[in-house]
Amino acid sequence: MAVRLAMKALEAGHRIYFIPCHDMVSRFRKALRSDRSERLMATMLKPRLLIVDEIGYTPLERPEATFLFEIVAKRYDRRKPIILTSNKSWATWGDILPDQVMTAAILDRLLHRSVTINIQGESYRLRQHRKAGFTPLPQTPQKGGE
Repeated sequence: MAVRLAMKALEAGHRIYFIPCHDMVSRFRKALRSDRSERLMATMLKPRLLIVDEIGYTPLERPEATFLFEIVAKRYDRRKPIILTSNKSWATWGDILPDQVMTAAILDRLLHRSVTINIQGESYRLRQHRKAGFTPLPQTPQKGGE
């Protein structure tokens, strides 16, 4: 869904930037080592639409969480949209970010002028896999050491 929204934004002439959270963290760490974190921040703030994909698969350490907060806060202040995808509900973001105050501050900005879409059920990838006939075989218990 995020990719489709990005395509629509591109068709409307907007600049977009799509980055998986893991890549953003890796780039941030590298930028810190080479004293280029401000340049990376500018990259995150420049496009009309920013998409950060797969937040929550691994917890963020304080520097990365602070960087994410700064992105969210600055884009919020500039009224520039951001799409975040996550496998975590808002209630569990305290497990992703290092402290509750930062979690509350990020969520406050994200939820103020936003639409939240909660998708449940089978994933798109698994559904396509099943349509192609690659359904997993049921596990059959083996009897007595056979």
